[in-house]
This record gives sequence, structure tokens and C-alpha cells, in this order.
Amino acid sequence: MKIIVETTVFLNGGDAAIQVATKRILRTAFGDNVEVVFADMDEKVAAKYYPESKFICFPSAQIRKSIAVRLVNRLTKGRLEFKVIYSIVIAMTFVERYLRWLKYLGYGGAVARALREYIAADLIVSTGGTYLSKKHLGSVALRLPEYARDIYLGKPPIFFTQSMGPFGDDRIFRRLAIILRKSPLILVRDQKSMAFAKELTGYTGNIETVADSVFVLTDQNQIEKRRAASRAGTPGRRPRIAVSVRPWADFGERGLEVGRAKYHQSVARAAAWLVEEAGAEVTFVSTCQGIPEYRFNDSDTARDVLKYLPDHVRDSVVVDSQFRNTETLLRKIDEFDGAICTRMHMCILCLCRGVPVLPICYERKTADLFQSLDLQEYITFIDKIEPDSFRALVERWWQDQESITEKSWRGTLELRDSAQSTVGILKNRFAPVELQPETVS
Repeated sequence: MKIIVETTVFLNGGDAAIQVATKRILRTAFGDNVEVVFADMDEKVAAKYYPESKFICFPSAQIRKSIAVRLVNRLTKGRLEFKVIYSIVIAMTFVERYLRWLKYLGYGGAVARALREYIAADLIVSTGGTYLSKKHLGSVALRLPEYARDIYLGKPPIFFTQSMGPFGDDRIFRRLAIILRKSPLILVRDQKSMAFAKELTGYTGNIETVADSVFVLTDQNQIEKRRAASRAGTPGRRPRIAVSVRPWADFGERGLEVGRAKYHQSVARAAAWLVEEAGAEVTFVSTCQGIPEYRFNDSDTARDVLKYLPDHVRDSVVVDSQFRNTETLLRKIDEFDGAICTRMHMCILCLCRGVPVLPICYERKTADLFQSLDLQEYITFIDKIEPDSFRALVERWWQDQESITEKSWRGTLELRDSAQSTVGILKNRFAPVELQPETVS
């Protein structure tokens, strides 16, 4: 089988972890010989950092860069952009499918190569994530021509684990509703997303609720090893704490300047307490760092946080700005005893290795995750964070490590099982006959 996973953003380390997990799920469901091709927002740079994977361009995004399309977009204030891009994609798809002998502008280019892969594909998967909501309207619009093309090819996309909605009353979401109704399978992370999808489409027969796909990377042996080590204790070694921060601009009523200052001061106050009172070594490390071609670099935010640290604390705090792929990042996470995380997939990767996490939530998806772990009392929202109260929460979190780790370990294994159930769902719906589970009479 050939499967295309489309609209990925490998330069975001959290998204890269989603794709590692997605590939594992697909190969478990359909066999190790399945070919997985990623249609990425920046396929050339992604191939540089992830040479083991196969990439093609994201066709409509490539077309959108053209001078003609940008001019149409400007003249019509975006009203015709979707139709223009869709028309070009469909015309090129038709040529690639039926008139391969016909020469046309751009033949043999990135878009043509990508469309050949789409024509040859058996399944098309829209990557998991949090991009289908009115908060990410531009992201939805960017993907619509891709989904429409998939339907034209008779291969409506499968949607991997999503946090969906809320949606607006907009022509973009009316088009999205048509796509979602035609999708053979939509996986959502939570019941709220299912409710939003039902509100948009009026139908939930093609929706399943499963945990985020990255939970399939959970290492139970590592969790058991960590559990045994915590019981034995590690006398003489300073605790090691990871801190993952990220750039952020939406602080609600506080505004950017005040909100960002409160956020950075709160993290700095927490790091200082961990060094001074818990005797910890603190390392700033995150999923999105070390790739200069990506618009975000979490280590830059970490260095901004360091400005608020007392001088005598800084010797115990390190900013790690090295790029790591998913596997090497997981091995790095093994070094830590706890983590304070802003990015959700840094939270999940830590949980997958048995590392207890204190979350700073910038979207509801992170809050929903920790509520499912029965750890809602340790949730802090980024637009409400205060230095004094957050420092107090860090102290309580550190003192409650025993109960927190037990809840985290138990809940993570349950979420792993939920994520792995995707394998059975895919087999039952899409596997060739020879891979279908045997019927028990």
C-alpha cells in the first residue's frame, strides 16, 4: 500500500512526533511494507532534518506562492483564492492522470511529482493536530483545496487525531463541513471535538474518539524502570528538571507586553525555586528548537526567561538549543525527573517516558489532556499565570510527586491503549482482505 500523510509540518518537533507515531500506527495496521509519503509545508527543509522519510510538496501551498494567484487574492480580497487554486490543482491532476503526454508549464516540477504520488496512493491521511477551528481560519483555508482534490480522486481524506472546533458561520467552514461528511474516518481526541464536529456536519457516524497518536510511543519498560528507581531513591544526585517554553502572543485582556512578562517571570520564579529549594538542575529544552528555517525557536524564549533569573541561580540553569529528532529527544527526556511544559507534545513525550509534568496551557487541548489524567488541579493557563501563585503551585507539585507520578503512569498507559486502538479501527475499515482480522464464528 501507498499512503500519503498530508499537510504535515515536520519543522515543528511536536508535529514530527505525530508523524513518527502515525507511521508506526499505519505500519502496524497494514504491514511493514506500506509506503508512507509525507506532503509537507516545507518538504525540502524537512528532508534535510528527517532524511529517513519521503517527502513531497503540499501542492496548493506551492501554487499559492505564484505571482498570479497572489494577485488574484489581492484583487478579490481572498474571495476567489480557493476557486483559483482548486481549479489549477484539479486541472493539473487531470493532466497527470489522463494526459501524461501533454506538456504544460511546470511539467516535471514539484507539484506534478506530488500529484503523481496522490494518484498512485491507496489512502490519504490528513495529519493529526489542532488546525480545524475558527482560531486557525487561515490554516483551514490553506487545506481546503487539498481535501477537495482528494475527493476528486475518489480518495476522501482520513483525519487522524484532532482537537476540532469551535467553528464559525463562514463559507470556509461550510466547505469544510462537506469535506468532513465525505471523510470515511475522523479521529478526535475528546468529546468536545466530537460535539463541535456534529454541530458543523450534523453527523457523527464517521467519528471515533481515541487518544493522541503520540501516546503509541509510550515505553512501558522505561516507566517501570523509573518506578523502581523512584522507590529505591537516588541519594547524592541533584534532581533534574526540564522546562519547555514557547513563543506566545495571545494573552487575552492582558495584552502582549504584560502577558508575555507575566509568563516569563512566572517560569523564571519556578526555575529559581527549584534550584534554591529543591536543589535541582534546570534545563530548558523543547520540541521546537535548533532549526533556523522554522519560524519558532523555543530556546530564544528560554533565553528571554533567563533575564528574570537571579545571578546566583543561573549557574544551575542551562539552555539546550540543540535540534533533536523524536527518538533522540525521547532519550534526552530520560535524563529528567520532572518537567514543566508549555507545548502539548513536549508534555506527551515526557509522559511517554514516565516523567511527571506540570503543564502551562495555551489551548484547551492541554487542559483536556491533564483533566483526563485526573491532574486538573495542577493546570495553569498561560493568559492567567502569575509569578507568586505559579511558584506556589510548583512547590506543591514537587511535594506531591508520588501521587502525581502514579496518576501519570496509570493514565498514560490507558491513553497508550486508546491510541493503539486506532490500529484495529484502520484494519477493520481499510485493510486489504488478507490483512483483515479473522472472523470468529
